[in-house]
Amino acid sequence: MIKIITTSEMQKNIGQISKSIDKNSYIVTNNGKGKMVVLPYFDGCNTLIEDYIEDFEIYSNKDRLEDLYNKSIKSGNSDLII
Repeated sequence: MIKIITTSEMQKNIGQISKSIDKNSYIVTNNGKGKMVVLPYFDGCNTLIEDYIEDFEIYSNKDRLEDLYNKSIKSGNSDLII
């Protein structure tokens, strides 16, 4: 089950949150905006976390990446032959 809590609730109740993390996941908000997700850990989840971080970085840089790839598309085909 996913629970939505504020950063102040997280700070006040970190002990209870850590005890219940195997039953609940948390979305932590600040001023009504999602800031972080707290998930339970399991052996082998490192690859999944790395994939998530990569997706986060792509999403965070979406505008810059779109500009970069649009410029590349507009420049046409290159002379590179393999």
